[in-house]
Amino acid sequence: MAYNVFYTSLPVMTIIFDKDISEATVLRYPQILLYSQAGRLLNRSTFAEWFGRSLYHAFVVFLITINAYADEKSDMEELSMVALSGCIWLQAFVVTLDTNSFTCPQITLIWGNFVAFYMINLILSAVPTLQMHTVMWHLCNQPSYWITMALIVAAGMGPVLALRYLRNVYRPSAIDVLQQIEQTDGHAQAPGNLESSTGTYLDYLLTDLRRNKSSIHQPLLSDSASSR
Repeated sequence: MAYNVFYTSLPVMTIIFDKDISEATVLRYPQILLYSQAGRLLNRSTFAEWFGRSLYHAFVVFLITINAYADEKSDMEELSMVALSGCIWLQAFVVTLDTNSFTCPQITLIWGNFVAFYMINLILSAVPTLQMHTVMWHLCNQPSYWITMALIVAAGMGPVLALRYLRNVYRPSAIDVLQQIEQTDGHAQAPGNLESSTGTYLDYLLTDLRRNKSSIHQPLLSDSASSR
């Protein structure tokens, strides 16, 4: 149905409100501008990573839905609604995880959209003339439905969180380092040498970037700073 586009596209649009780091951090470490303009954040490998993650999530939703309802006498409408619900749950958690700065529009688009999904489908399920009549009401009354949603989120987000943790610990990017500084500012436990060494680390990344001009991290825009 056409309304599916409404609650599957709005959460993704929250990226226009997101900020990786604050303006104050950019002014403190202006080297990060060259790092970003060189295509280290928005490039082909980034899109490949997201494409691979989406394929993995598609397999998770499909396999868990099919196996969870293998012994259930469910029609196609119920099975498709379970799979669609799994997509909505995963989308909400993925977008929330990848959001760095939360604002009211972002919270509204992500979780308001999540609530709207159930409200819209519960209303449509109450219309006797539609094929999905009573489908959502029936699913929401089943404990197996909510267990399936929890399994989809756990299986979909577990490896993503693990890989993100390993990357931040063993191979952090310049943005990761600056975000760590922002998170530790104002805390007594903040490592004293973290901020002082960040400028040197950024310079090292930029030097490595200039040395490896054939890197796979190529900017998507042909008129970017690195191509001039």
